[in-house]
Amino acid sequence: MYNPRCKDLDRDYFPSYHTTRFQDQPEPNLAVLEHFVRVTKQHGRELTEKQGITVDHLRYGEGRQLVDVFYSEKTTNQAPLFVFVHGGYWQEMDMSMSCSIVGPLVRRGYRVAVMDYNLCPQVTLEQLMTQFTHFLNWIFDYTEMTKVSSLTFAGHSAGAHLLAQILMRPNVITAQRSKMVWALIFLCGVYDLRELSNLESVNPKNILGLNERNIESVSPMLWEYTDVTVWNSTKIYVVAAEHDSTTFIEQSRHYADVLRKKGYKASFTLFKGYDHFDIIEETAIDDSDVSRFLRNIEIE
Repeated sequence: MYNPRCKDLDRDYFPSYHTTRFQDQPEPNLAVLEHFVRVTKQHGRELTEKQGITVDHLRYGEGRQLVDVFYSEKTTNQAPLFVFVHGGYWQEMDMSMSCSIVGPLVRRGYRVAVMDYNLCPQVTLEQLMTQFTHFLNWIFDYTEMTKVSSLTFAGHSAGAHLLAQILMRPNVITAQRSKMVWALIFLCGVYDLRELSNLESVNPKNILGLNERNIESVSPMLWEYTDVTVWNSTKIYVVAAEHDSTTFIEQSRHYADVLRKKGYKASFTLFKGYDHFDIIEETAIDDSDVSRFLRNIEIE
């Protein structure tokens, strides 16, 4: 559907097969994943061990429904809040691999919240999306309680998919709350689950709990967006990596088109030179292309 020339959907929906890095390794797809885990965990450890950043461990629900909030002694009480949602196909990764983005943002005056969530098959994807709605309500309550000046949300891969719910929860996101959101950033996401639902590599033994009844309700590409006007002050950035699969790139491009046609201030950006993983790894580097992109969002 998104890559008509594709002869192997399992491969097209598996981001690690499309990196151009580690080509000297026997299995580059495994090497890029191992590197991602090692590097991102190191970034997380260095925040408190070497960068003098403080973290508050908070909870918004049971199990893995956790939030770590990072700040420094220079962070003001009303500092803007940046919220990050990790990926992992709703079934992998955790907070320990989700903190690369923190350091440069805290140094620029942000308070940063990194959230975790329960994984499939402990919950179905439908249940996870409901729990994510609870998180949205929690983070806005936190924002109002701490009186932060503004909010920016970013989600990567499956995290981008989860974040899309913010546009469809009028009972949670009032007009007043939406005005607090400076930007929504969707990084290398997947927004239409119809093709991947039957792929054993992505959804083994249907651990996501997908079926004909719910496939549209869990696919942001297919939603009817009717509450557009409350987002007039929010910019939406849909981002893809050059060295991701054609399917991933085209899903992002098409999702940006869907949002624009509905009336959102949405744009699409293809990041040259990056793959699905180093686009997150390099958020830890102050002068990387992806960090400069985030910095430019602040001043637009």
